[in-house]
Amino acid sequence: MINPVLRREAKTSLRNWKIFYAVAAYVLIITAIAGISIWQLMYNSYNPSFDPSEMLTVYIILTVVQLGLVLLVTPSFTASSISGERERQTLDLLLVTKMKPMSIILGKFLSGLSVIALMVFATMPIFALIMYFGGTNMLYIIAVTVYMLLVCCAFGAIAIFFSTVFRKTVISMVFTYIIMGVLVGVTLIVYAIACQAYGSYYQMALPASVRILMLAINPAIGLISIVCSQTGNSFMNNILDYSNYWGSAYNPITTPVPMWIINAVALVIITVVFILLAASRIKRTSKKG
Repeated sequence: MINPVLRREAKTSLRNWKIFYAVAAYVLIITAIAGISIWQLMYNSYNPSFDPSEMLTVYIILTVVQLGLVLLVTPSFTASSISGERERQTLDLLLVTKMKPMSIILGKFLSGLSVIALMVFATMPIFALIMYFGGTNMLYIIAVTVYMLLVCCAFGAIAIFFSTVFRKTVISMVFTYIIMGVLVGVTLIVYAIACQAYGSYYQMALPASVRILMLAINPAIGLISIVCSQTGNSFMNNILDYSNYWGSAYNPITTPVPMWIINAVALVIITVVFILLAASRIKRTSKKG
């Protein structure tokens, strides 16, 4: 049986012309960046020509841009899940139904993510064209797509949690973007400082397990890991081995699985934790009412 909240949102939000314009704008941005990238690669030489091998560069650019866009748009479709109901004064009506708090949260969560998933899947023809010219293969496109959806789930869950905490959608979005900035940017700064400080004090590298845990919650690291796995680039290893030259010996870090899988597991944990926290908040709200 389809979740009632999800069914209602599908009949209203997904039929809204604003959703169509948002998806169209998203696809146009990805298409424009792909076109500009190909044009730059073709005419950035004395002999302008199309080189299929350079499609790998286009693929890397598009995956990075896609992650940035996903991070940007996810809160806008999920941060209003509960706070929007408060602003429309319909939350009390939703809470007096026979639906459990978890069902309400999951319905809102899936309805918001369905729009973002539609955006991601709408760009698949562009990535298929890149694959046709040898820029990547189907396995890596699937891996990147699944990882993007996991990023959507994690930050969508965070946004819904803040939506249950604050009455205003704008405040929910602001706090979601703050957490996003902490996970994507601040973690790298703290990681670099911790590695240097630990190395300076103990004259040895920060323990490998600590470094892996610090990077596991950063969604950008997972994308870097996927791209580096495909291209054979050592940039991911350079991040993991940062400050590993302290002491008398160099011991490169090896992970039991690719780093992006560790990041994916961390994203799943973040999603589950914040969904449970949001459901708990809704349960307490319904009891107060």
